[in-house]
Amino acid sequence: MSRQHFIRLSSLLLLLSVARAATGPAQGTADFAGSWVLRLGNRIFIVVTLSPILGSGGHFTGSLARPQHFSIATGAFFSGINGPAVHYPIIRSASKGNCVSFTTQNPADKRDKDDFQLCTNRQGRGSLKIDLAGFEPWPVAREKGPVSIAGDWDSTRNYFVDDTDISNPEMQRIFDADQKDRQPGVGKIDWGVVERADAARREQTRQLLSAGKLHTGEDFERAAFVFQHGDTPDDYLLAHTLAMVAVARGQGGALWIEAATLDRYLNSVHQPQIYGTQFYFKPKEPTTQEPYNRAMIPDALRRNLGVPSLAAQEEQRKKYDSEDSQH
Repeated sequence: MSRQHFIRLSSLLLLLSVARAATGPAQGTADFAGSWVLRLGNRIFIVVTLSPILGSGGHFTGSLARPQHFSIATGAFFSGINGPAVHYPIIRSASKGNCVSFTTQNPADKRDKDDFQLCTNRQGRGSLKIDLAGFEPWPVAREKGPVSIAGDWDSTRNYFVDDTDISNPEMQRIFDADQKDRQPGVGKIDWGVVERADAARREQTRQLLSAGKLHTGEDFERAAFVFQHGDTPDDYLLAHTLAMVAVARGQGGALWIEAATLDRYLNSVHQPQIYGTQFYFKPKEPTTQEPYNRAMIPDALRRNLGVPSLAAQEEQRKKYDSEDSQH
């Protein structure tokens, strides 16, 4: 190779190296370019689009798109989602290592700004965090091809990052067994056998809960019934918490079990129940709800929780006594 050809080849390699440095990510930094998507279940809720500004030293242009209206409860779930997709331009950005920080601006009100941080790994996944106290990062993934915000939101529903419309069949099986054991069949119920089965079902449910395999309101309502049939204050308090989650996930029918589990917990720590969901039976004695603080909760509030009024409860108590006297 002649000296002249060697010089030309060296110059070409140098130009290619410079071009690659100008267009590709710097060594040791992450590649943020593209569309990063936050899904609530199978619905796209947020799209962050980032394009590097060449020669800027790690700055980006782009936007954050999301539905026009929604509310956030400490980052755990989103509610009141409605309206068309709105694009908020990124007005400032800076990257360091595997994270890029950026600020978006409301196009309708330039005083309305939000700060975010997107951190990523080399597998095309990462996390998006809004700069608000108490908010956990949301999982995001880089999407190839065109993406758009979902439009089929139910504004009356709460949506979660792990949202799904499919209930866990194992939780359904556990719940069905719990209920079947309490149905009168041939002969009397052997409560010793049922209690042992209840303990096994609570352990199975706890494993599903710890593994994050409960998703729908139905899942959490069924789990609440399983723990309501526990035997410790902790069982009843966990049942109450599960019922609260069921309601938060749109399972309106779980309001009754939410009230009942609190009554049962109060009774277990030697405090009067407040809703009147618990009836107690002793041989040759009238059915009772005592101890019961009837004055604390008005009937109007009971009605909103799916709990019978005081008058209806008294009718139920007398019916239990009447049925008992016939046996």
